[in-house]
This record gives sequence, structure tokens and C-alpha cells, in this order.
Amino acid sequence: MKPFVTRIALGASLLVLPALAYAGVAAANPSLHEYKTSSGAQRHCPNDTVVWLNTDTNVYHAKSDRYYHKTKNGAFVCEKEAIKAGARPSATSQ
Repeated sequence: MKPFVTRIALGASLLVLPALAYAGVAAANPSLHEYKTSSGAQRHCPNDTVVWLNTDTNVYHAKSDRYYHKTKNGAFVCEKEAIKAGARPSATSQ
């Protein structure tokens, strides 16, 4: 009976760990402010570029990028904050 309990606990741990690994930049860095609209982000950082951050991959997209505001999970953020939080630009945003 004891090995069965161990397997359940191990299984639960395995289910939780991947969720923590993909928590995204904002979860790892609470100083990154995420916004639902680009205007909200622009008010927060008027002297910075607003980008779309794919929160699943931690890749950000510039307005000229075809994935800007198109990924399933994401938010508008200030580019400098995204970089400071460890996000990287998409290959086409540079």
C-alpha cells in the first residue's frame, strides 16, 4: 500500500512542476506590468515602446511583427520592463 501512495504523490508533483516551469515572465518578476490594451501600457511607460509579450514563451513582438497581439496568451508590456524581466525579442521584431 505504501508504494501506491508514493506514486500518487510523485504523480502530483510531476503535474505541478511543468506548470511552475511555464509560469511566464510576469510570475517570475512581479515588477513587470501587464496590460490588456496597448494604451494602458503606453500610459504606464510613455517614453518606451509598447510590445506584445507572449506569456507562454517569454518572447515579445513589436507592433510591426505579424504576431503582435495575435498569440493566444499574452499582454501588452513596456519593452524595457520585458527585457529586464528576461523576455527576448522575436526573430522578426529586431
